[in-house]
Amino acid sequence: MRGCFMEEKVQIGWITLIVVSLSAFVIALDTTFMNVAITTLVKDLNTTVGTIQFIIAIYALTMAALMLIGGKLQDVMGKKRTFLIGAAIYGIGTTIAALSFNPFMLLIGWSILEGIGAALMTPATASIISGTYHGNDRTFALAIWTAMAGVAAAIGPLFGGFLTTFFSWRWGFGLELLIILTILAYSGHIKYFKPIMERSDIDVLGAILSAVGIVVLVLGVLLLNSFKTWGYAPYCMGAGILILIVFYFYEKSRIAQNKIPLFDVHLLKNRDFTLGTSTRLLMNLALAGTVFVMPVFLQAVSGADAFTTGLILMPLTVGLLVFSIIASKISGRLPHRTIIAMGFAVALLGAIILRSQFSLYTQLIDLVPGMFCLGVGLGLSIPLTADVILTSAGDKKQADASGFMSTGANLGSSMGTAVIGVILILGAISGMYTAIDANYPDQITKQQYKENIGFYFEKLKTANIEQLKNQKSVASNMVNTTITTAMKYAMDAVSLFMLLGLILALFLRPISKEG
Repeated sequence: MRGCFMEEKVQIGWITLIVVSLSAFVIALDTTFMNVAITTLVKDLNTTVGTIQFIIAIYALTMAALMLIGGKLQDVMGKKRTFLIGAAIYGIGTTIAALSFNPFMLLIGWSILEGIGAALMTPATASIISGTYHGNDRTFALAIWTAMAGVAAAIGPLFGGFLTTFFSWRWGFGLELLIILTILAYSGHIKYFKPIMERSDIDVLGAILSAVGIVVLVLGVLLLNSFKTWGYAPYCMGAGILILIVFYFYEKSRIAQNKIPLFDVHLLKNRDFTLGTSTRLLMNLALAGTVFVMPVFLQAVSGADAFTTGLILMPLTVGLLVFSIIASKISGRLPHRTIIAMGFAVALLGAIILRSQFSLYTQLIDLVPGMFCLGVGLGLSIPLTADVILTSAGDKKQADASGFMSTGANLGSSMGTAVIGVILILGAISGMYTAIDANYPDQITKQQYKENIGFYFEKLKTANIEQLKNQKSVASNMVNTTITTAMKYAMDAVSLFMLLGLILALFLRPISKEG
């Protein structure tokens, strides 16, 4: 008998799915719940908002940089071992984060250690599912896995708001530790996968190029979050893309020399793999953008607290969870392409419905239909895109496929928040100028407006929204126009993501249900 378990003879059941889905849940939850605790963190750790935002950014950068590497390490250490090492590192990180008494401890525990752990676990979860389940069972398992991550992302603000309001943000990390301990306790149910690659074959230069390229690209995206750093963003993103192009050609040359690459770039020539990854990226852009922009509106305009904000996101959460399961059930009767396209179409409808609902006088119930449609669309599409990606890659390229898919999803989430944030600001700028021009015609030129835009935004920030709702005045009309236009811009961007995804989904080919 080897060790505590005869791993080769572990009976495969649904406990494996529960274990890996818990990891997807905890990572997605961790990514979102911290954003609503910023104010409390500043006070408890005696620091500044800028420092906490820096710590959050480092977490995103760590995951983005190491996700592709984490995917390849499965071939060196084995899928199960990679997953468990990631879980252990994550558990240590969340313990340090929970006990943090200064920003440095939070940086080490949350941003660095949890980021590394997440980068090792996430690709491995997809590979473990793909290697454990087959046919319709795999489709169902991937549906549950992706639904858990989506639900966690949607309830993150509710979870964070509840703990921050009634208990402490430290409880969030404590709960994560309990989940990680549960994962480790039941890890014996995970199937053993033999390593297929020697450590000496690791593509070190490729790992460095991919990590640096992705970090610089994501950093450029994050720079879009501030007026002060907008100007640097294009240069940073351009440099990141350039480094990734160098990485692409280096990987091609390595393959030509019969050496093992960090990522088999020939997969990008596979139409279904590329289309599947692209549609998944678009879905993550839309989900992250929506989960970002809705709390901004609800808290700044409707006056909702973090807990209420999370409740308003529940229709999206319910739609995503329920229809992820439905998608897996009907995938045996309808082609994946059809269901994914239907999902994008329903999500597009949801974004269009929401577009007309935002104003100074919005009732929270008005947002429910659109949010539910978005959740339904995401639920139908996201799980099946994962199935398309992993199936199209073939059994021998699961590590490469899962690493690339996870990297794309991570980029989509990072970019979704930043891009929608920028579009929201541009919409506010446009709406404010429209309002000024309508109420004070010919008094302020576009040039004067541009020169004093900072002044106008400060006025908007200090406006008493609740007071304006109860009066009919020039000021209330101007603020209403600004809010309406900004949110229309944001939802138009989400609609565009959905439309592009719908078009791409139509070019997917039917996949075999045997793999």
